[in-house]
Amino acid sequence: MEQTETLSEQLGVALKQVMLEQHMGQDELAKAVDVSRRTMNRILNGDVTVTYDRLTRIATALHTRLSAIIQRAEALASKEGEER
Repeated sequence: MEQTETLSEQLGVALKQVMLEQHMGQDELAKAVDVSRRTMNRILNGDVTVTYDRLTRIATALHTRLSAIIQRAEALASKEGEER
């Protein structure tokens, strides 16, 4: 069976979860990270590979440890792997 979500998409889902918890919108996060809204949208949808530097800036803007975001993405990947 084919994997339905890429790792980048799972990272995007994890970021969206943290954004919801922090009550932060996409525009606000994009401004805090100093990227365009379109770029942030592409990150959140898993359409681009994100650099460590940018991930660190996103985590800082979300007042969250980068490791916590990565753990969420890994949990999503693990859950999907179990469903296959």
